[in-house]
Amino acid sequence: MTATDFIATTDLQGKRVIVRVDLNVPIQNGVVQDISRIKNIAPTINFLKKAHSKIILISHLGKTSSKNEAQSLRQVVSALENEYKSKVVFIDDCLSEQADKIISEASFNDLILLENLRFYKEEEACDQEFAQKLAKFGDFYINEAFSVSHRKHASVYALPLFLPHALGLAFKKEMGVIDNFLNNAKSPKMSIVGGAKLSTKVNLLKNLVKKVDKLALGGGIAGAFLAFQGNTSLKIAAQKEFEKEVVEIVGNAKECGCELIFPVDFSALMSENNENSIITADGLNASIFDIGPESVKLFLRHIRESATILWNGPVGLFEKTPFDFGTRSIGEEIARLTREGRIVSIVGGGDTGFAMNKFGFSKDLTYQSTSGGAFLAYLEGSKLPGLMAMKDAFSLQE
Repeated sequence: MTATDFIATTDLQGKRVIVRVDLNVPIQNGVVQDISRIKNIAPTINFLKKAHSKIILISHLGKTSSKNEAQSLRQVVSALENEYKSKVVFIDDCLSEQADKIISEASFNDLILLENLRFYKEEEACDQEFAQKLAKFGDFYINEAFSVSHRKHASVYALPLFLPHALGLAFKKEMGVIDNFLNNAKSPKMSIVGGAKLSTKVNLLKNLVKKVDKLALGGGIAGAFLAFQGNTSLKIAAQKEFEKEVVEIVGNAKECGCELIFPVDFSALMSENNENSIITADGLNASIFDIGPESVKLFLRHIRESATILWNGPVGLFEKTPFDFGTRSIGEEIARLTREGRIVSIVGGGDTGFAMNKFGFSKDLTYQSTSGGAFLAYLEGSKLPGLMAMKDAFSLQE
């Protein structure tokens, strides 16, 4: 059976299907704090259940290369069982001689979960022998982990070499949402890009100015652009090595008709008294932590004039009051306009998604990605290793 032979649900009848998922979830005292990523894989899990497949889940948790209880996937078993109303058979060693026997004996109603892949250094090394050993557990492979597909790891890039394969339903949806925004979404299109470091967003900004009508900048990124434009009074790391890129982005924005929107004031800490103050964009001797109230009004006006919004990166230190004002205000307005059917909203990036969850706005958004780096990389136009490995596959069809 080849990848192109996989056409209908019945092709997976009774088959062992390895599903690469992302169960890298926040855990405190052994309890999962956010089940968004667990819920996100539901379409593919339910699809495979209907096909009476034997479902083998593989994932990582945290950054590690050695076994430890704090990063064991055993901790997500209860959350998986609660969400999918299925027993989870946990295998604590991916390379155990007993693993194949356990999988064979497991019920088709069970979910099978292998231990944290990053307990094995071969995972991040993209070791093909390790991938081949994993492949022996299954008859088919599905990548349902868009969020890690920017990593050239064994379970993402090498494993599809040894099994017929397909893209998962959530993976396919995320790609579709981003592709549609970049190429087909209703105008005016607006992007909001925040974050602390310009270095992580240069390629994204280069691509977005060619695709959107309005681009609003917040966080340290906005400050860096202002510094490049001659403002030297703000305490901003201007990252001179990117001066050429900033000039290019500004030039391309003008050429493409993309309006760049910069903050006009900031919420800052003044060095002399260490208290919060609102300063204008040419304020003196200040460390900025959020956009100010006039900037929020400016951003909200442009949001209301738009039909489609994509947001990546908070505009301030939203974890701490009063520096949550900008991010909270923008999120609240986007949620309201989406709820009223006036805009289509897309939010992506780990911190931005966390902020929307924290403020209770997630339920009203058109689409919220659970991805971080992969969402950013795909928006940039980068080639994802996980997608390149699946180039001869097609997507699951509901």
